[in-house]
Amino acid sequence: MRFAPKPENDFACFIRTYYVECRHRFDKIEAIAGKWMFRDLIPGLSDFDARLIVSNAMTADDWCRMSTAVGGTHLALCRKCPAWARKLEHLPGINLTWQELLAERTYYPEYQQWSFYDCEVPGQAGAVSERLGRRGLDAKDELFHLKRFCTYFGRYNRTIDPAINMGVQANKYPLHSRLMHYFTPPLHSAMFLLENRPFVGKFEALEMAAARFAELECWDHLWEILAADYMTPKWYEEPYLTELEDALEDGLAAIRDALRDVITLVPRKAGIDVTAWKKALARAPADPVAEILDNARFSRMMKGRLQFYADAPPHFDTTWLIRNELGRIGQSFFVNPFRVFWKTVSGQMVDDPLTILPELRGGLLSSEEVEAVERFHRLTVRPCAEGKEKEAARAIAGVFDGFFHALSKIHREVLSSRHPKG
Repeated sequence: MRFAPKPENDFACFIRTYYVECRHRFDKIEAIAGKWMFRDLIPGLSDFDARLIVSNAMTADDWCRMSTAVGGTHLALCRKCPAWARKLEHLPGINLTWQELLAERTYYPEYQQWSFYDCEVPGQAGAVSERLGRRGLDAKDELFHLKRFCTYFGRYNRTIDPAINMGVQANKYPLHSRLMHYFTPPLHSAMFLLENRPFVGKFEALEMAAARFAELECWDHLWEILAADYMTPKWYEEPYLTELEDALEDGLAAIRDALRDVITLVPRKAGIDVTAWKKALARAPADPVAEILDNARFSRMMKGRLQFYADAPPHFDTTWLIRNELGRIGQSFFVNPFRVFWKTVSGQMVDDPLTILPELRGGLLSSEEVEAVERFHRLTVRPCAEGKEKEAARAIAGVFDGFFHALSKIHREVLSSRHPKG
């Protein structure tokens, strides 16, 4: 098995270039952050989970323009710098105003995992990080991190995470996926809860866990692989690959047992049954604002993301990426948020949120916005035909502005509700 050399770490150059180009196209962008720490960005294998902070004076129209502008940045850089294809895989996920970032009602626990890289407002990024650090952890954080731990818990699925847009580094990705995408995130969440304090990095979590659970077999394997920059042929082959997966699975099981002593949202009678944990978390009380954010947090840049995928140059593979988005945005952007909205304002549960649209037409939503919601639903409710991915992405992008205006009104209505019904 032959490996390409580890490429030069150009993440700093990429982040600065990306930020400047985004601001050039949309000047209300005032800061850029990213998930994890800089040391967690592994050249050739990591993408960059950017987070953009904007001025407080943002309207729904502004978000739509920004989405197109940032999508244009991705397209331009992808054409100009093919080597950055992996870094440009998706537009920024969560994008916020400063007010949203600092308000308790719109607090989202992922904020504690961000590193700031550039900011137009002197001292603002540092002040935000300091304030988040002082906030401490509460039930919102426990719910977020325990849900994430449960989502990732279990044996690695060998078909879940294909290598996309990695070029000559692709044959290293099977180990990177196992260690950094499916073992470290639940470990990170577990250490948040066990340590009862916020911290940012993936490697930081690994080091903390290795010190706390030193007896686990997984550490020797993990450090050997990471020290060799994944260039360890035996770990890609049997029986060693199964041995690695066994050790990682056993590691998460041991950490689950330790979590049982500190978590509060799961009844003691559930024991260490993670399936029972998931059921308990699904019943846990949650602010409807947080529920909508958890579902629709990627919506602000989705039009630009789909436009970028539809127009991407030939060297940038988009088939799986488009299918991945189309498989979730109907539920996450329409079904779940509109259900939460209706439960909040009426106290009633609704299975099919299409049935509430006639009551919203001419009131909260205009006729044009209702029609956009209906078109968005029709375009996302059925699987995309094979070979029609880019056509589907263009069609959804074409109706997204109207749909986003409706979603924004739904979110504002829930945010203004101080006494949810039900």
